[in-house]
Amino acid sequence: MKRYREYPEEGELVIGKITKVNPFSGFVYLEEYGKTGMVHISEVARKWVRDIREFLKEGKRVVALVMKVDEKSGHISLSLKRVSKRDAEEKQKEYKLEQKAEKMLELAAKSLGMTLEEAYEKFGFELQKKFGTMFEPFRISLSDPGVLLRKGFSREVVDAIRKAAESSIEIKETEIKGILELSTRAPNGIDLIKKVLSGLEKQGISVKYISAPRYMLSVKSRDPKKAETELRKAAEKAVKEIGSGKFEIF
Repeated sequence: MKRYREYPEEGELVIGKITKVNPFSGFVYLEEYGKTGMVHISEVARKWVRDIREFLKEGKRVVALVMKVDEKSGHISLSLKRVSKRDAEEKQKEYKLEQKAEKMLELAAKSLGMTLEEAYEKFGFELQKKFGTMFEPFRISLSDPGVLLRKGFSREVVDAIRKAAESSIEIKETEIKGILELSTRAPNGIDLIKKVLSGLEKQGISVKYISAPRYMLSVKSRDPKKAETELRKAAEKAVKEIGSGKFEIF
């Protein structure tokens, strides 16, 4: 996984592998940047460290906080003790998603007749700059590819990104529910309500009777925002057809 920046920023969480351990320091290869950072013994643990090798093992993957960056000398100071367990877990999850995103970028590159390196240069690094991570634009492409178009990416690139995301990201369905109340004084009111509810079911909306005049409506979708909008429209139309009632999402 590559970053558009050559060096990490101070205060950034980075992930890497310990490559060398000295009596008073350890060296970590930062996989996202292709650079090596140094952890001084005073930044290894919150407690007193008698033997640094009790905490640092060569080949071990760690999450570190960037303390200082000197681009002229290439020196990067890191800290392990300033990283909470929760922050480390979140960084590891993010890194796995970024690795997955790189594989999707490679798929998009192939469909466009490019190498992975070319894809990074032509639009990959720009995706990182504009969305913060590589994974985010692939996720967004599934629900609203127009966002990428508005960010300046070509239709050809957006279609390739969406296609790669469709084959790699499993989106779980979310159930949207709401309560619909319908009431009418028409002589054939019961038949009218049955007809309206039947129409909702034909649209793929589940209808369950609670107690007159209340009904539970629900729909499952991989796009919760869109599903909620469509459910509201269908329910509001039902209220208009009956003449009286209301609908609330819960």
